[in-house]
Amino acid sequence: MNGGDATVGKDKIRYLLFKRGYWRWRPRRAPPESGFRDVTLSPGLVVDGEHVPSPDDVRRAVLLNQDWDRHRKGLPPLQSSGRYPAGSVGDGFERVMRLREAERRDKGIVWTGEQTSRDDWPRAWKHLEPLFADCDPNTITPEIMRQVRADIAQRVSESEAHRTIKVWRALWKKMAAIGYCHIDRDPSFLFANSAPSPRQAVWHEGEVVRLVKRAWREGYSGLAACLSVAWDSQLSPVDARNLKASQLRRDPVGIWFDVKRAKTGRAALATLSRRAERILMAYLERFPAELIGDAPIFRNRSGRPYSKDTLGDDFRDIRALEFGHVENRLLADFRRTGTVEALAGGVDPETLSNKMANTLSQSNFLHNTYAPVQLVRVREADAARKLGRAKLRERNQDESRPAPATKSPAGEA
Repeated sequence: MNGGDATVGKDKIRYLLFKRGYWRWRPRRAPPESGFRDVTLSPGLVVDGEHVPSPDDVRRAVLLNQDWDRHRKGLPPLQSSGRYPAGSVGDGFERVMRLREAERRDKGIVWTGEQTSRDDWPRAWKHLEPLFADCDPNTITPEIMRQVRADIAQRVSESEAHRTIKVWRALWKKMAAIGYCHIDRDPSFLFANSAPSPRQAVWHEGEVVRLVKRAWREGYSGLAACLSVAWDSQLSPVDARNLKASQLRRDPVGIWFDVKRAKTGRAALATLSRRAERILMAYLERFPAELIGDAPIFRNRSGRPYSKDTLGDDFRDIRALEFGHVENRLLADFRRTGTVEALAGGVDPETLSNKMANTLSQSNFLHNTYAPVQLVRVREADAARKLGRAKLRERNQDESRPAPATKSPAGEA
């Protein structure tokens, strides 16, 4: 039996099919917004050489059919339309994810692939699903949740554990809102979920110059140009590697890129210094034909556009060649370094928010509403970075300079 509705005794069960080794419930003509989708059940049983659904498969398919009929009549469901039991954590998660998607759709927001891949909810669900998907949320104890956090911290990292519990707490509030649990009984609230200390690593301008030169000499010209652009623009690695020819702009002052950030979708103007501009132009001259349209600019040595993995791999290779394998600073630390330089140069938070296209300034929401990102403000931040870089260089030289010798009392005598 490889298609059609399953027959159990004399009863024909709608939408219950055996396909690719599993019994599946597949409602016909179910629109995505209905929340009904294919449900994979079990391999079932083999009786007299034929595949038949198990009793649990039959029961689940009958319940799903009842809910599908109620949905078409405009009635509320009796149980979950997804893969998990009604009222379970998995059922709540699926409902919340559908509501999040519907909210974005109502606002006309379409996530890019990068934004989807950076969503913390599916990332946390990978840790939570095997443990809690089929559970009633009210049966989960604080001891269990605390052990889950400790296990994730040990297996992956402290930041991953913090992120997972943070998503769990948000999920619990939403499950409480739809009546699955009580908002004051979240088992994770009986222990702290402290965020790990943020990274503090920064690069110095001379070190970045060495990385760029080493990358160019070793044949990583795409990486060298990408590093130069990332350093000047303060773009994140994902935004820098995804820059396209159609985003390139020029005025009498110089070159910049008109960008929408991958993580937030906010507008950003990625300005370049003359040095980075020369490196970028020298790199582009190596292409046999001019890049146009949405063609990615930065490519690895094979000629393929940089991906997250290939950019990270190439950066680590050059970093190890120049500074040894003990060096662990990241390309992402360029962005923080630019902030440190700009603040040392006296930039105001509002201007720096324009440069970084984030919410560093408390008034950034109103600022973006009434005064969108302006090229002149971004270049003010660039000027502040130069001033701050000079101050930091001078301070570092003073700290490394030996203290003047003093005469001892005996010498004076």
